[in-house]
Amino acid sequence: MKKFLSIALCFIMLFCGNMFAQKNENVNISELAKQLGSHSLLVYKNGEISFQDEHGIKPLLIQIEKKGLKKAAVVDKVIGKAAALLMVYGKVKQVYTDIIAKDAIKVFEKYKVKYSYNKVVDYILNIKKDGLCPMEQKVKNIDSPKKAYKIFSEKKS
Repeated sequence: MKKFLSIALCFIMLFCGNMFAQKNENVNISELAKQLGSHSLLVYKNGEISFQDEHGIKPLLIQIEKKGLKKAAVVDKVIGKAAALLMVYGKVKQVYTDIIAKDAIKVFEKYKVKYSYNKVVDYILNIKKDGLCPMEQKVKNIDSPKKAYKIFSEKKS
């Protein structure tokens, strides 16, 4: 009888533990987005929130190199194809943005990343608003997250 109770107790603990883990995996990303404030990037991973304040894709590169993005929920102000490819390379689980480019949506759908947004645009503009963003230009004909990461992570001397 003791053996049966021990096995039953282990099963209950295992089952409840799995339920708890599953609940924690489902992050309310719109609630996280409210915490972005003036930061450019928010990453929620393993119960911790971290922020980056650099512009462009640099925050993603820093995050990938420092802490990684595997299974993270990410809030970014603007996501184009370049950012989407880097997020997929980092193995993000879920993404939220105010503005997303159509090419970024295609990337997320291809690699089955959950995403949500406020506004869709055809593409991400450069700072002058007179053409395509230089980062988007670099990945215009690239569909591989690994190739995109290689392009953006190369050290310039």
